[in-house]
Amino acid sequence: MSTGTGGGQWRVDFDAEVVFSNGGALQTQGFRLDIPGDDITDGALGELLVRHLGLLMVGSTRITRKELLQEPHKGSRNTAAAAAGRRTAELTGPATRAGWPTGPAGTGDAGDAAGTGGAGDAGGVVPELAALVDLPVVLVRLLGSAHPVADRLALAPFTLTGHAVLVQTGRAGGPYLTEDAVALLAEQGAALVATDSLEHTGPAAEALAAAGLPAVTGLTGLEALPATGVRLHAVPFPGRDTPSIRVYGVTDDQH
Repeated sequence: MSTGTGGGQWRVDFDAEVVFSNGGALQTQGFRLDIPGDDITDGALGELLVRHLGLLMVGSTRITRKELLQEPHKGSRNTAAAAAGRRTAELTGPATRAGWPTGPAGTGDAGDAAGTGGAGDAGGVVPELAALVDLPVVLVRLLGSAHPVADRLALAPFTLTGHAVLVQTGRAGGPYLTEDAVALLAEQGAALVATDSLEHTGPAAEALAAAGLPAVTGLTGLEALPATGVRLHAVPFPGRDTPSIRVYGVTDDQH
């Protein structure tokens, strides 16, 4: 059975039983994984589950229910298929804007620079260009969630140090990050936070600025990014009269 909307990426929702050769078993219900194509056999799905969870001493797997879903990949571990060539995705939209640090990474009054298509307050301190380009990406996809806001648990599976953390909410309005998530990003040394949400003010935005973390809101085209293997470039253009920023993602050759 298959359902879904969207582009060319597929996931599978399934129930399974894993039996270990040294005794014991593991059961899953409603488990979801990215798959490399638009279909998968039960045997291949069992192997994918074992790789994803890093299970050892598996004697057998049995898939008891399976449903194919056409929806963007979420970044399941060890499930990606190789992609040929180098791809660039434009992520800048009419409402893209950047909020610059006011805390440890810089000093000054809080403020933000408007993105393409508008002027804004150029407060805050723009980081050095090297801190904004060629950043490895953590893509947190919250599409379909009843409350698409990333908290600490949503970020816990990922390596955040030195990464640009992209939170895809699938909606323009509403928050995208909690204050406790900001604390984790600061603790782990994330380099930048970005989202398709337009929310650029409020407690989370203030916490990001105070923690010295640049924040880019109003991105578009995040659905074009693969779940892994992306590097982000957020290039600010100088000039206080019409401050702007251009953001794009590049998929690594080896992804």
